[in-house]
Amino acid sequence: MVKVRPATRGDVEACARLLALSFHDDPGTMVFEPDDARRARILPAFFRTFVAASLAEDADLVVAGDPVAGIASWFGPDRHGPSPEAMDANGFGEALEQMGPEASRRLLAMVGEIEVQHERLTDDPHLRLEFFGVEPGRQGSGIGSALIEHGHRRADELGLPCYLETFTKPNVRYYERRGYRVIGEYVVGEGVPVYGLARPPGAPPG
Repeated sequence: MVKVRPATRGDVEACARLLALSFHDDPGTMVFEPDDARRARILPAFFRTFVAASLAEDADLVVAGDPVAGIASWFGPDRHGPSPEAMDANGFGEALEQMGPEASRRLLAMVGEIEVQHERLTDDPHLRLEFFGVEPGRQGSGIGSALIEHGHRRADELGLPCYLETFTKPNVRYYERRGYRVIGEYVVGEGVPVYGLARPPGAPPG
């Protein structure tokens, strides 16, 4: 049985490395930095900021594995991501500086559009799966399912839907098997598709 536990400050570096690895080939990170080598250099700092800021604001940030092999960050219903103040206090400015002006501009434009669309597609209280990653060599071991089910249990207890965004069709199918349905599609960057998916409370696997 996969054990899921709350992340701690001691997990920040491991979580940042894992998310950087998980999202290295994701179309979303390619939007703001298309160069493979540069992307590998800048992603750990970005995710380090995100994880630390999430912990500072008491997000439902959970991990599995020892060492950490999976992470999921659940937000809501009151807040659906770390605040700008928490991001700034945990090194976001330095992460943007490391990215450089062009990548930073593309990142901020993409995040801005994602947040606009998030507001458009969700008008009720909900939980949001902000980031989710499993070490490539451990995929298929049940770690991902355990992390997802953790959020689903909380959502069902609260009677709330779940919402997330993803950039790939295989991920859409992954979430559809877990009770999600596409509720919106839009583009960021130079025509890169983003899919917004929602899961009603108590939804059975698809």
